[in-house]
Amino acid sequence: MDRKRIAMLAGVGVAAAMVLALIVTVVLHFTGAITLPFLGAEETKVAFLTSEDSTEASEVATTKTETEENSSTEVTQVEPTETEVTTEEETESSTEEETTEESTEEETSEPETEEETEQETEPKEPPTYRFVEPILHLEAGEEQMSGLVCSDPTAPPIPVYWSSANPEIADIIDGMIYAKSEGVTILTAKLAGQEIACQVQVHEPTLLVYINYSYLNLLPGEKKQLAVGVEPADTKQNIALSWQSSNPKVAAVDGNGVVTAKKAGAARIVGHVGKKYEVYCDVVVEAKLESMTFVDGNVTMQPGQTRFLPVSVVPVEAASGKAIIWQSSKPEVATVDQGGNVYALSPGNATISVFVGDDYTACVVMVKEPETQAPTQPPTQPPTEAPTQPPTQAPTEPPTEESFPAETGNAEESSADVPTEETTLEPETEPPTQAPTSPPEETLPSETQVETSEVIETVPETEPETDPIPDVPLPPAPKVTLVFDAGHGGAWPGSSSGAGNYLRRANGQLEKDLTLVVALMAKTYIEDHYEGVTIVMTRTTDMHFSKDQVEDLKLRCAIAGQVGANAMISFHFNAVNTHTASGAVVLCSQKPTVAATCAGLGNCVLDELEKLGIGRRGVATKLLGDTGLDYYAINRHCAAYDIPGIIIENCFYDNPAEVPFFDSEEALMHLAIADVKGIAKYYGLREKK
Repeated sequence: MDRKRIAMLAGVGVAAAMVLALIVTVVLHFTGAITLPFLGAEETKVAFLTSEDSTEASEVATTKTETEENSSTEVTQVEPTETEVTTEEETESSTEEETTEESTEEETSEPETEEETEQETEPKEPPTYRFVEPILHLEAGEEQMSGLVCSDPTAPPIPVYWSSANPEIADIIDGMIYAKSEGVTILTAKLAGQEIACQVQVHEPTLLVYINYSYLNLLPGEKKQLAVGVEPADTKQNIALSWQSSNPKVAAVDGNGVVTAKKAGAARIVGHVGKKYEVYCDVVVEAKLESMTFVDGNVTMQPGQTRFLPVSVVPVEAASGKAIIWQSSKPEVATVDQGGNVYALSPGNATISVFVGDDYTACVVMVKEPETQAPTQPPTQPPTEAPTQPPTQAPTEPPTEESFPAETGNAEESSADVPTEETTLEPETEPPTQAPTSPPEETLPSETQVETSEVIETVPETEPETDPIPDVPLPPAPKVTLVFDAGHGGAWPGSSSGAGNYLRRANGQLEKDLTLVVALMAKTYIEDHYEGVTIVMTRTTDMHFSKDQVEDLKLRCAIAGQVGANAMISFHFNAVNTHTASGAVVLCSQKPTVAATCAGLGNCVLDELEKLGIGRRGVATKLLGDTGLDYYAINRHCAAYDIPGIIIENCFYDNPAEVPFFDSEEALMHLAIADVKGIAKYYGLREKK
């Protein structure tokens, strides 16, 4: 009995152990730790249900567990040892399958992970840094930002370690370069593991030299005073001034800069400032027009006829180089080409005008239909009407009766002496002597007089010779694209010549605020009053293009290059450290491809500003040391695109005497209109009607 009991207890223990193992296996299966093939696909899905179905999954798991326990108990009682072995083998095999599946999933997901990592790391590349201009040209005493920029604008600021190879030539502190003496040195910036170098060439300070007129149009005998100025005025350089004319027979100049026009032609007046600087003024002398008339006066034409109208100009030189324009007041009656050829179209009167420069003359072209009897009357009327008129007029007009006998007697006396050849010319006429004597002499002149009198009477009624001369004919409106730049802005409030960067204020306003007002007013006025003009603004709000001033100016000029502008006009107000200078000046480029346009445009603007009472300082150019480059960035960078870029210094912002020119909205509008009128005059813009 003891052995039987021991055997029974051992069997019960083994069965309990197997049941416990099954319970653990099932629990692991439903938690997803292992997969049991004998439970089927439906049971496997239970472990991957969502949390919303967790309750249902628990119930299913509980039901299946109870069933498994019952079946496992029965199996255990029959073959406990084999079941245990089978269960262990199946568990191992299921574990191996699960491991294989997991490894396959890991291998499959590896490429995606690598791609995602690459995408994340691309924008995280370290930013690079560079100088806007690797070679800087500065003048001794000048200060300028370094122009160091980052490829990633969103990158946070990092420490920069600056150094100069020769601080006595140029030093750099916190990104600000201080040019000290003439020479060349290297500036270095170390940051983020990078080392960037910039070469700085320091030049001797260059004077700004300007002349009040760079172009003059004079008549013989006229005189004009030329004046030259330099900035800074207290310079110690040699600025002795001397004058010279390239053609004194056309235009002469004295030692004081007074130009005298001599005769028609062209000459260049050169002002030598010391031994280093020059300014010049191109002078064109026009011949004075004495008279201009149509050679044929008023003319009569028939529809379909063409006629050239010659014009006499005295002296001939007065028309040299001037625009000659023809115009018809009534093109439906008669048109005229630009060669002076008139084409008659329909009956009526038209005034033909020719303009030579600002002078003009006119004539009246009368277009008439031809008379229907005109071709038949000349051959038929002389033989038929001549003999019939004397007898009909004799009884009615006593004076003619008295004249006829006298004439007849004379005719008869002469006829006796006339050879037979003359008498045969008119054999069939009854009074052979009357036809060639009295009737033709009396009737033909009278008809001519009547016809002429009719013309004289009809011209004043329909189209008098004093018909008002129409406006000058205009060609198609020119198409002009201009860039208007409101100087400074944003981080750049304005700077003073020779005084470094500082905030210049007048009545509480900064220069950048005033330039924006003037530029916007100029844009509105030119678009409202002139045809064919497109204005592109560099800025319409208080903004800057870069926190580095060098790059800021380059980007402004790049706008002009992108739109293919005819010119760029930068609006400014002037200032000097003495606060006593006055007048307007236009800063121009000296590059040959744009110099003429810059000077011409600048002179036209100065003409209009002068009408406001602003002194005329003139057109100025300034070079950067011995580089041959323009000193001012707007001039220099625009010229790089072969685009004329001018800087209009409307008046002196820091001189109390010139405050009335900008201290009100009305005053600023006057400045804007003057600038626009000068621009419109140079480009020949057509005013809107």
